[in-house]
Amino acid sequence: MHEMMKQCCGEDGKPDFTMMKKFMEHCGKDDFSHADLARMHQFCDQIGPTDMAEMKRLMESCGCCMTESAETE
Repeated sequence: MHEMMKQCCGEDGKPDFTMMKKFMEHCGKDDFSHADLARMHQFCDQIGPTDMAEMKRLMESCGCCMTESAETE
């Protein structure tokens, strides 16, 4: 999980859309629907602490095949 957070979030710990998209591409996501992009923007625009379980669900719902090491770290 730490690896996913490090690759998807900026220095402030908030999810960063561009970083998250690159991470998803690295994990096998090769196309993004308008709904995928809207969910990612909505997640990245949230106020408050990052919910890692919610981030994982977002990745899975978008079809990102995270490696086991990315999930457990």
